[in-house]
Amino acid sequence: MRIPVVTIADLRRTVPPPRGLTDILWALSRPADGIEHIHVAAAPGNAVITYFLRAPDDRSAVATARRVTDRAISQAPSLHGWHRL
Repeated sequence: MRIPVVTIADLRRTVPPPRGLTDILWALSRPADGIEHIHVAAAPGNAVITYFLRAPDDRSAVATARRVTDRAISQAPSLHGWHRL
């Protein structure tokens, strides 16, 4: 089990992350991503996303977490204006 963390931020810095961010991430994840659990700590202007996933090493775990996050940002309309730090 690997536990990579990804932070996203809103360009306006005042908007909270969308309700259901965890659901968005789950909906856009794939079985090959190996995700077991997702935890989101939200605050106005940012969110810290902790992934619990199966991966052979830390480097691939971080790459997977970034890929799932980027996929959500690019495909979910409610994440327009958000970016990964």
